Amino acid sequence: MNRISEILLIAIAGALTIISCTEDPQDLSEDLILEENWQVFSSADVSDDGSIISEPDFMTDRWYNTTVPNTVLSVLVQNGVYENIFMGDNFDKIPKEQFEIPWWYRTSFNLDTKDSKENYQLIFEGLNYKANIWLNGNLIAGSKDVEGCFRIFNFQITDHLRKGENVLAVEVIPPVRGDLTIGFVDWNPWPPDNNLGLWRPVKLLKSGPVSMKHVFVKPDLNTETLEEATLTITAELTNHASSEVECTVRGNIEDISFSQDISLESGETRKVIFSPENTPGLNIKNPRIWWPNHLGDPEMYSMDMNISIDQNTSDHASVRFGIRDVKDYINENGHRGYKINGKKVQIMGAGWVDDVLLADPDEKVEAQLNYVKQMNLNTIRLEGFWGRNQKIYEMADENGILVMIGWSCQWEWEGYCGRKEEEFLMINTPEEFTAHARAYMDQVKWLRNHPSVFLWVYGSDKLLRPELETLLNKSILEEDGTRPILGSCKYQESDVTGPTAVKMLGPYHYVTPNYWYLDTENGGAYGFNTETGPGLQPPVLESIKKMIPEKDLWPMNEIWDYHTGRNEFASFELWINPFKGRYGESADVEEFALKAQMSNYEAVRAMFEAFVVNKHNATGVIQWMLNSAFPNMLWQLYDWYLNPTGAYFGTKTALQPLNIIYNYGDKDIYLSNVYNHQVEGLTAEIRVFDINSKELFSKTLNMGIQANASEKIFDMPVLQGLTTTYFLDLRLKNQEGKNIGRNFYWLSNKEDVLDWENTQWHVTPNKSYADMTGIYKMPKAMVEVIFSSAELGDRVEVSVSLKNISDKIAFFNELTLKDNSGSAILPVYWEDNYVTLLPGEEREIMGYVNRKDYKDDTISLASIFWNMEK
Repeated sequence: MNRISEILLIAIAGALTIISCTEDPQDLSEDLILEENWQVFSSADVSDDGSIISEPDFMTDRWYNTTVPNTVLSVLVQNGVYENIFMGDNFDKIPKEQFEIPWWYRTSFNLDTKDSKENYQLIFEGLNYKANIWLNGNLIAGSKDVEGCFRIFNFQITDHLRKGENVLAVEVIPPVRGDLTIGFVDWNPWPPDNNLGLWRPVKLLKSGPVSMKHVFVKPDLNTETLEEATLTITAELTNHASSEVECTVRGNIEDISFSQDISLESGETRKVIFSPENTPGLNIKNPRIWWPNHLGDPEMYSMDMNISIDQNTSDHASVRFGIRDVKDYINENGHRGYKINGKKVQIMGAGWVDDVLLADPDEKVEAQLNYVKQMNLNTIRLEGFWGRNQKIYEMADENGILVMIGWSCQWEWEGYCGRKEEEFLMINTPEEFTAHARAYMDQVKWLRNHPSVFLWVYGSDKLLRPELETLLNKSILEEDGTRPILGSCKYQESDVTGPTAVKMLGPYHYVTPNYWYLDTENGGAYGFNTETGPGLQPPVLESIKKMIPEKDLWPMNEIWDYHTGRNEFASFELWINPFKGRYGESADVEEFALKAQMSNYEAVRAMFEAFVVNKHNATGVIQWMLNSAFPNMLWQLYDWYLNPTGAYFGTKTALQPLNIIYNYGDKDIYLSNVYNHQVEGLTAEIRVFDINSKELFSKTLNMGIQANASEKIFDMPVLQGLTTTYFLDLRLKNQEGKNIGRNFYWLSNKEDVLDWENTQWHVTPNKSYADMTGIYKMPKAMVEVIFSSAELGDRVEVSVSLKNISDKIAFFNELTLKDNSGSAILPVYWEDNYVTLLPGEEREIMGYVNRKDYKDDTISLASIFWNMEK
C-alpha cells in the first residue's frame, strides 16, 4: 500500500518512555558514500551488457581507476591520458568523438550482514545526462526514467542486495544537442566530454524498517524586535516493512528536545510536522541570528533527529540551519532590493562557476569562499546549480555569504543548447514542465536548510512559460516559503508575478571608471544589476606563464585570445585598445602584467564604489564574474590557480565597511557605511599629489555617518598645477586615530570621454581616454622591506614592514609569498596588496597561508614596486 499524508505532531510534555525487552539497542542506520574503488571505461571497449558488468567476475583490462564524483574527462586526466591540458590550446586538441557514446562507472561494496530489518536506498545526487543502473545483474532503473543533470534519484535496492560482495554498474549516456544540461555559456572553452559522468556523490543509505528524508527546519523571525523566532520542522517518513510499524521520532536542537509516537502502515509515506503551536520548545527567545557579512555573525544551529523502534535506531539525520528572514521590496524608483532580518542589504556579489571538469576539491571551494568574505563581498550568484557536493553552501553559511541560484542562460539560446530560440527559457512541453520542475524541486529540498541561499532564480535572461512558473511557485511555497523567487535576472514582465524589477543591461567589456557614475540608462549604478563588469581581468605574470607557452608569451597572439571567452568575448580587442589608450604600450610581458593589475584594480573598484555611493537607488550589483572555470584572462577577481589579481584588492578596497570614496562622476568625496549602526568620531584626510610627489592640496574633516548610508562629505575644488597624471590619497580614521579606510587613486586631468551614441549591449566605447602614462615619469622611491613569518597551528602568519625612506611616492607594490621553488604559495590571504606608500610612510601588511599548501620549510617574499630604486 502506498499513501502520502500529513499529520501534525503534538509534543507531549513528560512523554512516556517505552520499555523494550531488547537488551542491546541497535543502530540500524548508516550513511555510506560510495566514493572509492570505482572503475570507468568506454562502452566501445566492452561488448557485455549491464547484467554481466554488474557481476563480481566481470573483467576488462581497459578501465581507469577513480573516485566519484568525477566526470569522464576528469578521470582520464587523473589517469594521465591527457596531460597539461590547460597550456596553450591543448584543451581543444582532446578528441571529442570518444565522449559521444556511453561510458561505464563500476564499483563494488561489501555487506557483512543482510538482516530482514534492514532497508537500503541508493542515491544519485547528480549524473549527466542519462543512465542505465545495474546492481548484481539486475536493472534497477533505465534511461527512460533516469534523465536530467539536476535530478536527484533515489532507488529502493534492498531486494537486490547480497551478503558479501555487491557490484554496481552505471552506464552513463552523454547529453546530445537539444538536451538541457550543464554548461559554460560564453565564459570559457567547453569541456569535450560535456561533463559526462557521475558529477555528484553516490550514496548507500541503510535504515531499519522506517526511513527518514527531506528533513527541513523552517524559521520564522520577528523582524520588528529580533528577539523571538519560531521553528517548524518537517520530515518525510516511509515504512518499508510488510506490516504496520509503531515508532518514535525524536529531535534535539541544543537544549531543546521534542518527540512523538506515530504509527505507519506498510508502504506508507508521511510528512510529519513539529509546529511551534504544539511544541513549545520551538518558540525561541533571543535567538542567535544568521547575518550576512559585516552585518553580524552568521550564527548556525545543529539539529539531530532519529526514529526509534523498540529502542533500536531505525534512521537518523543531522541538519545545520540558521535563523534568519529574507524579504524583497521595490524602492521608490521601481527597483527590487532585499532585506535580511528586516534590514535593507545592498547586494554586493560576483558570479560563481565550478571548475570546467567539475573537479574542484573541497579545499579549493573553501579557499574561494574565504576569498569572497575577505574581499568584503556579501553574495555569490550561481547561474546553474553548481557544486559537486554541498561544500559551497556550507562555506557560504559559515562565512555569511548570500547565495542566489537558478538555471543557466545556456538553456535560453540555440547556440548553446541546440533548441530553437523562443520568448521563454526553452522548457517547452507539459512533459518537460513536470520533469524540470521535479529537478528544480530536488535542488530546493537539497539546499533549503542553508540560510545562505536567499533567492531562488528561474531564468537568467528569459522568463519561464507561465504554466511552468505557476507550477514552480506553488511547489516552492509548499516546500520552502522562506525565500523570495526571482523570475529572471533581466527586466521582464511576467504574466504570473509582474515585473522582475532587476536589470541585465551590461556592460561586459571594459568601460572607463566614470561610466558607472554617469550612465543612467544601461549598466550604471542604479537598480540591481544582476551581472556586469569591466571586461577582461588578466591574471598576474606567474599565472600567465602557466597557461601561455613560452614561445607565445610576447607579443600577445591568438593563444592569448584562446584564454578569454567565446563569441563577443573571444579576444582582447575591446580591452587592449582602452588599456593602451590609458596606460600606453608595454615593453614586455612583465610590464604588461603589472600594469594590467593597475587597470584591474581601478576598473572594478570604480564599479563597486559607484553602487555604494548610489546605494539609496542602487540596490545591488553582481560582478561578472568571481572566478574562472578554466585558466583564463576574462571576468575574474582571482584566477583559476587562486592567485588574487588587482581586481581582488580593488574589490576589497571598494567594499570596506567604512569607506572614503572618490566619485569619478562629480569628482567629489563621499563617505559610506555598511553597518546597521551609526558611526561617530570619524576623521577624513584628503591629499592630492602631482606625479613628482609634490603635495598640491590637503584637507581634514571631522564627521559621523548614519547606519547603512552614503553621503557626500566634500566638494573638491578645481586645483591648479596638476600634472597630466596625478594622485589622490584618501584616509579615514576612527576616534583613536587609527586608519580604518584607505583609498589611493591615480587620476588624470585629461578626461575619459564616453561615446554614448555607440553603446552596444556589451560595451560603451570611448571617444578619448584619460592619460595615465605619467607613471612612466615617476621619480624613483626607496623602500625598506622587513619580512617575518611564524607558524601558528595550521597557519603560517606573515608580516611585511614597509618603510618609504624617500621623499617620493612608492607606487603600487605587489607582494607575493613564494616557496623554495620560487612558486607562489596559494591560496594566500593578504589584508592588503598593491600597496602605495606616501613619502616617509610606514605600513605593516599582515597575511597568512595554510601550512599544508607548501611542502618545504622555506617561505619568502617577493616585492615589486612600480617605481622602486633597484
